Amino acid sequence: MDLVGIEIFARVVEARSFSGAAARLGISKSAVSKHVSRMEKSMGVRLLNRTTRNLSVTEIGKEWYERCAQILVQAEEAEALVAHLQAEPRGLLKVNVPVAFGVLHIASRIAELLIDWPQLRIEMTLNDARSISQTKATMHVS
Repeated sequence: MDLVGIEIFARVVEARSFSGAAARLGISKSAVSKHVSRMEKSMGVRLLNRTTRNLSVTEIGKEWYERCAQILVQAEEAEALVAHLQAEPRGLLKVNVPVAFGVLHIASRIAELLIDWPQLRIEMTLNDARSISQTKATMHVS
């Protein structure tokens, strides 16, 4: 069972037609029909009664629709959660910059950045690597 098929079936039931579901989903009526037929075949049950003028949901179809509607709500909630988590920077940000640049431009702004994004941690390495001998200082800020 795939989420696309579940959504298509649910939209058919809600629209009470293949055409209405197709319009809402932005796909062809034949694609909608094929998805529903494939779902019915894989489950071995008839979910919808079809005539040339009417479409009705079978008893099994009603029960299946209720479950499909719940699945779609949960999928939308999960998608919203992921979008929310992506909206705010979090985790470890590693910065490796020359000493002078880091001191003049970066170090003074770290506290402000951490206030704006409390889920962020910063590991800044100040490194002037011009030869084999290096000047290196590492600062961990949480």
